[in-house]
Amino acid sequence: MEQEVIHIPELAKMLGRSESSIRSARQVGASWLPPFFKQGSRICWRVSTVRKFLQEYEQGLHVQAKSGRKRHAPPTLASVR
Repeated sequence: MEQEVIHIPELAKMLGRSESSIRSARQVGASWLPPFFKQGSRICWRVSTVRKFLQEYEQGLHVQAKSGRKRHAPPTLASVR
């Protein structure tokens, strides 16, 4: 039977990351980390939420907008003449 709630070691295995990278990402609020909740002092993830997050991330729904102004292509010689 599969667990419904997982903790940092299990999430690290699912994402192919180290436990320390998961802990660091949680502290800085990294966008690649699925939303979590706490049970007492433990950080937890629901497996179904992680899977849904990964599917959305794969589809590009969690891409942050780039900061700064939009860039335009430089003019070409043909358009300058």
